[in-house]
Amino acid sequence: MAFDDLDDEESEEESSPGDEALDDLAGTLSGDQSSDTATTTEKTSEENNSEYDVENDPAFPTAKAQTQHSVYCLPDTWDTIDGSSGLLFEAEIKLRRSGYGSVQKRELHNALLLAAAKQLTVEDISEAFIETRENRKSGKLIDTK
Repeated sequence: MAFDDLDDEESEEESSPGDEALDDLAGTLSGDQSSDTATTTEKTSEENNSEYDVENDPAFPTAKAQTQHSVYCLPDTWDTIDGSSGLLFEAEIKLRRSGYGSVQKRELHNALLLAAAKQLTVEDISEAFIETRENRKSGKLIDTK
């Protein structure tokens, strides 16, 4: 599925923001706060000490509010980009054969947009826009039923 990598984040987001405060309060009331603090410190140290693995770790997390954006395009355009034999499929195969694991769709989409931003000009985009508008003269570009 296109958003499989979002499942983990959704389950993390389901916990209430007040849960941590309630846990701290419960630890204080039971007199067990020192073990909670030690555990939190250990987790933070482990996270800071773990090294980023370029070949196996995604470049950035799924942070919906910061990284998820809608892209609208025609079905044929999407198939060319992200279809079963599209550009991103071929790129993923190449990356995996080069030793990169855990290739995420979000990273491929980012790479596509980054490459486009570096290679395309305003004229290229304007020409494609006009071409699509001109193609509309022949009839509907998408069946909306």
